Amino acid sequence: MSALGLYIHVPFCPQICPYCAFASVTGRVESHKPYVEALCGEIESWGHLHGPLDTIFFGGGTPSQIEPALIGQILDAARDHLGLGAEVEIAIEVNPGTVDREQFIHLRELGCNRLSIGAQSFRDAGLRLLGRVHSAGDVERAYAAAREAGFANVSLDLIADVPGGAKADWRYSVDRAADLAPEHISVYSLTIEEGTVFAERLRQGRLLPVADDVQAHTFEWTAERLATAGYEHYEVSNYARPGYRSRHNWGYWTGVPYLGVGMGAHSFIDGQRFWNTRDLDAYMAAVSGRESPREGGEKIDADTARREHLWFGLRTIAGVQLNENKVAQVRESARFADLEAAGYAMVEGQSLRLTGPGLLLADALGIELERILEDSEYAAT
Repeated sequence: MSALGLYIHVPFCPQICPYCAFASVTGRVESHKPYVEALCGEIESWGHLHGPLDTIFFGGGTPSQIEPALIGQILDAARDHLGLGAEVEIAIEVNPGTVDREQFIHLRELGCNRLSIGAQSFRDAGLRLLGRVHSAGDVERAYAAAREAGFANVSLDLIADVPGGAKADWRYSVDRAADLAPEHISVYSLTIEEGTVFAERLRQGRLLPVADDVQAHTFEWTAERLATAGYEHYEVSNYARPGYRSRHNWGYWTGVPYLGVGMGAHSFIDGQRFWNTRDLDAYMAAVSGRESPREGGEKIDADTARREHLWFGLRTIAGVQLNENKVAQVRESARFADLEAAGYAMVEGQSLRLTGPGLLLADALGIELERILEDSEYAAT
């Protein structure tokens, strides 16, 4: 493969946050080593892919819950069985309350060259609303420790649109993140997922979601604030300084194949999307028994691939490339003329993309633009 990403899921967490729907477990310290052994076994089983890996991303869960030596063991397996590209990006998510300078130094020595710090908020009140176990002070200390350890590519994650959150607290968090000047900032609008504590509170009437118009204002203010701080708004939820986009996530949005290993991990290989069991013990038992931990999958047919290419591309600053016939079809559409006049979408050369305001409505506009294009198949040039 010319490019391949590897996602490694580490499910262990200090606690399950009330908004989280990821495959995670608390406690289970005794399972850290056998789980990593299973991860390495699953990586070995994919050795026929032959890489080399362009990106590696440790997500969770909380990857910083396990010892750095175990991270090194996983990286050794990836190197031995898939191969690492000369410029491989190796990113790891960390919880500000579970890391220190020595741990960061060890991670750098192992080859990790990008950190994603789950700050979520720079206000303790906001962190309490999210049920986080770390404090705003922990975020500040973790960021300083990362810099002291020599990390030159750091991302801060923030969560917007938290029910009950104060506008002033959100603006302070964005301002503080910009002042720290990381290379990358992710801003995720909180969505209430089924199976979470927040979803149950919503059903009980104990949680009021943030109104759409408030979310729109937050999105627009945040985009403007980070633009003035020198960040490129390159994807709906992501901002980067020049040269510091998340290469791994960019691969997701642009169709690069990726292998996901670990409990609940998803993969996209050779037009197939598949995923592993979310049961920790079942995952470890399957791999140790040399069986596949796969729980399900689907073949991505041509129509689905075309739609996904459009939807994912429209989430990015690059948009999607159209052939000349499709450019003409879009330009002749009265409905597209309305979208263009409203300032939501545009065509430049053969590139169809959304504007800043349009990114706020990316999902809905993706469906609308699909309808405009659906008369015949469009193709990348």
